[in-house]
Amino acid sequence: MFANFKLTIVSIENLIFSDMVYKVLINSIEGELTILAKHAPLITITKPGVICINSSKFNNRCIFLPESILEIQSNNVLVISDSINDINNLIEEEIIKDKVRIESLLKKNTSINQQIKLSLELSKTLAKLQAIKLNKLFKINKKTY
Repeated sequence: MFANFKLTIVSIENLIFSDMVYKVLINSIEGELTILAKHAPLITITKPGVICINSSKFNNRCIFLPESILEIQSNNVLVISDSINDINNLIEEEIIKDKVRIESLLKKNTSINQQIKLSLELSKTLAKLQAIKLNKLFKINKKTY
């Protein structure tokens, strides 16, 4: 079996996850990271998206993360974010409506600052949709990743 390491995910509000795991997939600004035990030390920023967790207690779990700070030291991984959404609490229809609204606002002649804000909001919205789809896929296939 795989060697385990400690994963802790916290937001400003509370502790989201803290347990021993053997594999984590997360998107950083450098690209997709697969974290296993004894990973090299690293501090980076994550992109909005999903963190996929494998543990011997459960096959997989996905959590939607906005931008976060990821720190890897020894066999401890820490993810810190201002707010974190459980994928099961995301409502796909509402997110699709948000996506359409943002895309229509982007087509209008708005200031460059407004365009940047809307682009960031669209990026987060698309990441939420991706997280929902990944979570459905993993539930259907019940596979580890």
